[in-house]
Order: sequence, then C-alpha cells, then structure tokens
Amino acid sequence: MKIVVTGGAGFIGSHLVDELVRTGNEVLVIDHYQREKLRFENPSATIHKISFGHESLEQIFAAERPDAVVHLAAQISVTASIVDPLYDAQRNILESLRLVQIAAKAGCHRFIFVSSGGAIYGDHPVRPTPLLDDAYPLSPYGVAKFSFEHYLEGFKEQYGLKPISLRFANVFGPRQQLKSTGEGNVMAVYLARIIQGEPVVIFGDGSATRDYVYVRDAVSAIIAALASDVTGIVNIGTGIGISVQEVYDTIMDIHGDRHPLIYEPFRKGEVFHSVIDPATGRESLGWEAKVSFREGMEKMYAWFMEHFGKRN
Repeated sequence: MKIVVTGGAGFIGSHLVDELVRTGNEVLVIDHYQREKLRFENPSATIHKISFGHESLEQIFAAERPDAVVHLAAQISVTASIVDPLYDAQRNILESLRLVQIAAKAGCHRFIFVSSGGAIYGDHPVRPTPLLDDAYPLSPYGVAKFSFEHYLEGFKEQYGLKPISLRFANVFGPRQQLKSTGEGNVMAVYLARIIQGEPVVIFGDGSATRDYVYVRDAVSAIIAALASDVTGIVNIGTGIGISVQEVYDTIMDIHGDRHPLIYEPFRKGEVFHSVIDPATGRESLGWEAKVSFREGMEKMYAWFMEHFGKRN
C-alpha cells in the first residue's frame, strides 16, 4: 500500500512511518520541519519537507496517487488556539479540508484523521467517557477537531472516501519533546525540569487525571484502522485515569531519588479529568492498549535521558 503520513517526521508520525516501512508499505512523508525540535527520518520513506497546506501538494498527490492518508499534522497547541483561533481554524479546518479534496481527486480511498478525545470531551462528568456525538469542546482547538470530524463524515458520499477519525487520549513515549511547540505533555515537562535541575510544579493538589496511551499502542490503532473498512469516529484510550501526582511519583521512582516539588494553584481553563472509554476501539478495530503506564514511562525516561541530558 502507498500511504501518505502528514507530520511523519514528528513524534507519533515517525513511529508510524517506521512500522509502515517495516511491514512493506511505500510511505510518503509530508512534514514542514519548521518547529525547533528533533525530526526523525526513515531512510526508506520519501520525504517532502513542506506543510500539508503547501501549494505543491496537489502535484505530489497527482503524481504519486496514494492509497491512503494518515493526517497527523496540525496546529497542536490548545493555548495557541485560544490566542489565535483564526490561525488554528486555518490549519485544522481549512487546510485540512483542502488536503481531503486533493486526496480524493488523486484517487485515494482511505483517510485516517488523528483527532483528540481529550480536547473534544473536555472535563466530562462520565468517566471513562464513551463515544459521544454531542460533545461540547471548550477550546478552539477542540472545536476545530470536532468540526473536521463532521466534515469527513459528509465526504463519504461526495468524494467516495472511507474516512475514520480516531479520538486519542494523551499519547506519550520516546521522541516526544518539550519545546515551544505544544507537543510536550506533563511527563515531558517534568523530565525537562529534572534534566535542567529545576523544581517540578504540580498545579492543584495533584489529583487531576489523564488517560495515557503509549505511542506504540497509538501506532497499532492507526495500523488497525488502515487495515479495516470501518468509517466514522472511534475512541482510542485505556479507560484508566492516571493522576498528576502518580505521574510525578512514577518518574521519581524510575529516576531513583526525589526531585524538588512545588504545588501551585490549579490553572483556570484546564481540564480536571479526562479519561477515554476504549470500547469503540475494541469493538470496531479489535484494538486495545498493551503497554502499561509504568512500562511506557520507563521507556520514555530512558529516551529522554539519552537525548537531552544526564541525571542530576
């Protein structure tokens, strides 16, 4: 299969490209390389160092005629979407819609959109949160993700595509970096502070929770979607809430000593609890998470220390 992966030199995308290449697929990477962070290139993939909104994209698709697209690239910062919602909509709705049109025109039959369960469901009272059609996102980022999912649903008949949107919980693991990119989750923040010798900060009392999916499991969900004809929206999570305090305690246990810790007031606008019910992933794609939070955190810690610093 010939597959286009937008954002294919970044965190999740590079892991996906490695697996797709390993299993004998022809892979084309679309990645703009503009953020100040490491990029991860697979030498067997064809790499186009352009944005997915670049004017040359139509010519690339017309020449390559891919079978499928995995759309990972996006404006990825919730905070940035609040500051500049027009730019967020430009990237996450308008340019993404153009990508769909280009893919359909080139004869692509499968479109996989990597969405966000956390941003779409927000601080939902039902946890784990099941698949919901009537979610009310709180940020422009979540609204854009939610909107694009529904555009895709409408394109089934219009373009003859088979689209699927995967609402991921928080993905973590090796190659996730902390720069001014919006990519780093709380683990990346804490690991960076440990390396830099700065105190770790917990906002609130440490009881806020998130659902964490290890990157290898995230990749396996995308692979399962590529192998299926399932369309619509699917939740991808573990159904397990891990508190901020548990994250800190796990990292400290792996690190081997207690790093300075500061508690500060909970930040307004932050989601307090986000846990995703994985039932639709299991029922629709036969997918379930395999890697425990502890095992994934050990791998992420080892990678961070190897690439960004030594233990303090």
